Amino acid sequence: MSRLVWKLCAAYLLVAVLALGICLSAAALLLKQTLVAQTQEQLAAQAGLLRAAAEQQAGLNAAELRRLCRTFSGELGVRFTIISAAGEVLADSEHDAFSFDNHADRPEIRAALAGGTGISFRRSHSLGKELLYAAVPLRRGGAVWGAARAALPEDVLEQRLNALRGKLFLAAVPALLLAAAVSLLLALRVSRPLEEIGQGVLRFTQGSLRHRIHLAGPPEISQLAEACNRMAAQLDERTESLQKQLGLLESTFRSMSEAVIVTDREGRILRCNQAAGRLFGFDPAAAGQRDIQELVRLADVQQFLDKTLKQGQTEAVIAVSAGREKILNAHGCLLRDEASAGALLVFHDITRLKRLETMRRDFAANVSHELKTPLTAISGFVETLRDGALHEPDAERFLEIIARNVIRLRAIIDDLLTLAKLEQEEEHSQIALTKQAVLPVLNNAAALCAIAAAAKNIRLEVLCPAELQAQLNAALLEQAVVNLLDNAVKYSRPDSTVLLRAEQQEGGVVIAVQDFGCGIASEHHARLFERFYRVDKARSCKLGGTGLGLSIAKHIAQAHHGAISVDSAPGRGSVFALRLPG
Repeated sequence: MSRLVWKLCAAYLLVAVLALGICLSAAALLLKQTLVAQTQEQLAAQAGLLRAAAEQQAGLNAAELRRLCRTFSGELGVRFTIISAAGEVLADSEHDAFSFDNHADRPEIRAALAGGTGISFRRSHSLGKELLYAAVPLRRGGAVWGAARAALPEDVLEQRLNALRGKLFLAAVPALLLAAAVSLLLALRVSRPLEEIGQGVLRFTQGSLRHRIHLAGPPEISQLAEACNRMAAQLDERTESLQKQLGLLESTFRSMSEAVIVTDREGRILRCNQAAGRLFGFDPAAAGQRDIQELVRLADVQQFLDKTLKQGQTEAVIAVSAGREKILNAHGCLLRDEASAGALLVFHDITRLKRLETMRRDFAANVSHELKTPLTAISGFVETLRDGALHEPDAERFLEIIARNVIRLRAIIDDLLTLAKLEQEEEHSQIALTKQAVLPVLNNAAALCAIAAAAKNIRLEVLCPAELQAQLNAALLEQAVVNLLDNAVKYSRPDSTVLLRAEQQEGGVVIAVQDFGCGIASEHHARLFERFYRVDKARSCKLGGTGLGLSIAKHIAQAHHGAISVDSAPGRGSVFALRLPG
């Protein structure tokens, strides 16, 4: 059993013992009073018996009176004394009469000589001990001539009282045992529900807030259990709500594309998200309480943090040169919570935005340049013809140049429109893809480039299994392959070979166009598919390209949910590969 049971049992038993002790004390006192009263009455009655015997035998001398006292004393077990009206002791059951002094001043004797019954509990001057006295008057002819007294020593009275007390206390033992049993039962009745409530509350503290305490007992205990259950239900509801909110905040924090770092005033990292780890190259799980300089070894970031801690709200653009160059838009502010004073840093990677902005500027400049060049030629030769050269021998050549530049303008405009259409359809997912054979598309593209290839005596080889199929848009894929073949033919040496092959690989279908021309240096690979980007601008213009063919091919690949790549090096030719999902 628990300590609570014993404590409650001890408390109940103590109360019972105290109550029983008080009752026993009161009973002992009442018993003593009753015993004394009864003894007084008994002594008075015994003294009356002696009086009756003495009065019946009138004229007894001292010796006869003494024998009478001893006879009564032997039968009744008390001390008897006969005293004259003058207070002289005439006879005593235990001592000689002449050994006593005058008893006229004794209280019980005075009362008896006065005609009443005298009771006294006092110390005997003759014997030197406490006795209980009862005296009655002796009459002769109606006159009081003396007193008959009965006496009982205090120790005899105390013995009788102790015997009664012993019986009383003996009778109290079962009551005490019963009180102990009742105390234990009461303690168990109270402690068990409390222990169950305690166990339930312990489970609440351990997180089992859906646990419920079921008790059938006194109303107070049931109300306490019900209150604990209501508290647990409210805590569970609030905890669940907080967990949902914290989960949402944590999920949002982890899913943010922006890099977020929270530091204290000493620059130690308190929290960071996955984006920060990816951006700066460290493990977010191992970043807690580490100095930001250990993980982000960039002076600009440290300076930005110092500025934020000093000035509060700050913003800056930071260039990061670790690996590929990145441009970050950084925002910083102080934490408002006094308990966790520090700084909140948010880094947004705007490298792509900057690159797109650069591409937009370059595109605008390139479009202007590409359109301006043929327009300038057309305008110049038209002015020459208007100035009188229309009938000169060079007029035909001038018209051919004008026609060629018009064709170039039309090609640029058509390619720009094609790109715009592709981007729009790709954005709205309007390009229909169906499962089709790849070989017919490749054959059609090769046929369209056959004339240009024949002009340079270049052999086009198509290598593709007839059963190879892919999800594709035949017209768009054919245009992409034509653009790649056209570039391969343009940049291949005469009397060479251009390979067009398609095969099934892991993850999809790969269509590759391989030439054995001059090749492309690696520093140009990343920008080859930008609009109007040219490796050799003079040669590209001479060959008549618009600078949009590879960009169109890239968008067509993306419209097929695929990608385009290049593998090339100067002197060993180039391989452009379209990858389509299976």
